[in-house]
Amino acid sequence: MESFDEVCNKINTEIISDDADDRAEYLKHFKTDVDKFTFAMATAFMGWRKLDNTIKGDEKRAYVSGLVYTAITLHILSLKLFISGHTVAAGNLMRQVLESIALALLCAGKNLGILEQFMDRSYRSNNAIRDVMKHYKILELKEPGVRQLSEAQKFYHQYSHPTLLTLATGMSDGVLYVGASFDESKIEAYTKEINSRVGLAEVFDNFIYAVYANLSKW
Repeated sequence: MESFDEVCNKINTEIISDDADDRAEYLKHFKTDVDKFTFAMATAFMGWRKLDNTIKGDEKRAYVSGLVYTAITLHILSLKLFISGHTVAAGNLMRQVLESIALALLCAGKNLGILEQFMDRSYRSNNAIRDVMKHYKILELKEPGVRQLSEAQKFYHQYSHPTLLTLATGMSDGVLYVGASFDESKIEAYTKEINSRVGLAEVFDNFIYAVYANLSKW
């Protein structure tokens, strides 16, 4: 059993380390997926830049553009956290990514009134995906894609509260640990998480186009 000083040292190391060893283990398995993700998100960023160029000093449009940019940056950060061994933090962030996507779509919708509610802080963003499902026809979205957002939100909701899933992330190879980890026995679960992030990255540009199309109706 470790001494108090050894425990202090272990915690301090976790706080100040950059998790390079754990990241290297993830990259042994998922480097190709990371490259696909990078290409897709670079494409999304260029799509956002085109959208942002249409703002021209309009405050309301700037809010919508800001939400799209937030979704992009949080999605990138979520993958970074995941391949660094911080699966709970990465999962929690994914929920914010999904809600940012939904909120950007709603705020771009003409005459929905949600942008104004968001700007005066009276809108609850955790309702965004529910409301996208309610207004998907007005926003001219495809129902299957909206349902995928809803299903993904339900899954990542598990990372927002204490669950058996979050409890399991505190163990690696049957050993309790503090902080980042890579567990060879969880490869199947890791693969599903990676595929989910890459899949979303590959349709990010479609989401940005939908925002752009709705803004064009203003």
